Amino acid sequence: MIGELILYEMRRSVARKKVVSLILITVVFEVGIYVALSQVRSPRIEELISPIQPILWLVGVLLPQSLLLHFITISISSGSMSEEYEQGTVDFFLTKAITRLKFGTGKLLGGFILVSLIYILMVILAITFSSLLFGSQEYLNFLPGLILTVLFSSLTFFSIAFMVGELVRRSSLAFLISSSVLIGSILVGAVLVFVARLTGDDLYNVIAIALPSWGATELPFLYAGGIPNASLIVQALEIFPAVPGTQIDAVILTIGYSGIALIISFVSLLTRDIPKRIA
Repeated sequence: MIGELILYEMRRSVARKKVVSLILITVVFEVGIYVALSQVRSPRIEELISPIQPILWLVGVLLPQSLLLHFITISISSGSMSEEYEQGTVDFFLTKAITRLKFGTGKLLGGFILVSLIYILMVILAITFSSLLFGSQEYLNFLPGLILTVLFSSLTFFSIAFMVGELVRRSSLAFLISSSVLIGSILVGAVLVFVARLTGDDLYNVIAIALPSWGATELPFLYAGGIPNASLIVQALEIFPAVPGTQIDAVILTIGYSGIALIISFVSLLTRDIPKRIA
């Protein structure tokens, strides 16, 4: 039954226009970046690109992580439970031989598997276009680890959006709140880092690192920093100002935020009343 729920959730999410639109935007943007890089032939651009041509696959692998992948994640996860309440289908499923726990688990896994497949599609595009337009690519041995860090870091806002969707039970509101948390924490973090540099007080950096956006966006960039000659690409794509955090910090924060959000989600699902339908 869990397997059927996973497939159901994947089909349901793909059928949503919002999710499809975000996927198309991301794919077009990613392909467009490689086409643009291959067509721009000014001496300055060629001078910058020449040393990093063998690792331009990294651009397409990291680019979605900067922001777009998180919006796709939020779009899928925020509607996972909330749309079921709006359509009145939760009550229908629970009349079958399925518990609330199994229902929530199937929805959660189905959404995250879909996010993973979407990202893997982006990675395939990145490898394909970087190889076609810029020749043989190097250091691909870092790719599996990088994919894992991106998917792992996406758990933060996937879990937060899943929690918000379960709590508010309205898809549009859940998407708005979750997106606001993402953008708001990025902006607040940038301000805190700026204040830390002005005042020399490292406490502001500590607070910035503790925000949910830092671990969710920074872990893959910290990992990619270990790839030879990748510093230019990492700095160009990184949206969070540099702060002295580590990969361990990012992992702990991701586990913490994801774990708390999922616990709240399932406590709500298991204990609250299930309405017939939410208008």
